[in-house]
Amino acid sequence: MPRGETVAAPPGFVDLCQRDEASCGTPLAEAATTTTLALTTLSTASLGRSWSLALTAATKAPAVVEDSAATLGLAMVETLKPYQPQAVEDFLPAGVVREAVQAPAAMAVAPVAQAALLDKSQLKLITRVNLQVNRDVHSASDFDLYGLNEFWSLPRVIDGKMYGDCEDYALEKRRRLIAAGIPAEALSMAVVVTHRGERHAVLIVAFEAGDMVLDNLTPWPTPWAQLNYTWVERQVAGSSTWTTIA
Repeated sequence: MPRGETVAAPPGFVDLCQRDEASCGTPLAEAATTTTLALTTLSTASLGRSWSLALTAATKAPAVVEDSAATLGLAMVETLKPYQPQAVEDFLPAGVVREAVQAPAAMAVAPVAQAALLDKSQLKLITRVNLQVNRDVHSASDFDLYGLNEFWSLPRVIDGKMYGDCEDYALEKRRRLIAAGIPAEALSMAVVVTHRGERHAVLIVAFEAGDMVLDNLTPWPTPWAQLNYTWVERQVAGSSTWTTIA
């Protein structure tokens, strides 16, 4: 996926970096320099299905919320151990292209052909994580959970169940993949607009074969060019820098 010009990071991402550097994956000082824009105009709130939540806990201020998906993570990591990649060098820093392996036309191939270029253990790992998180997290808006239009975080755990919207799904997938041995430099967040006109966040996993997207709106890892999205911007993995998609 080619990068374009540098742009301001999503406000929810900047706020996440200030609250939780581990989930953000970038130094706090660097993230804090990013220009903050209006949350009401840049919220990523795609849930994928109609969902309503009545919770008295939703009135708590986000600053005092301490529960997160990480509290349930140990058992989940154990289930992923048989699917750890054999060679982490097969994962690339997000956005990097090895010319001998990937040409620009490579992203035009069908999803099945693209997937065939991946090692079976790698494909099995990212597919399993995508399916698990899509199953484990219950869709809920940031307003339902925190009383805010936009609040990026790991899914919130309430009574042993995880709740969140699109960026929360993506951040939990990032967390589980890193726990399973995937380099953080191969993972990046991205913001798109769906065919319904909703702003939506996804996770990108960079392989030698190309960038694959993990999405709460689809069960299968998909080459980015095969999704019917308008690509707005993406993170430069390991930093607070975001760029357009050229």
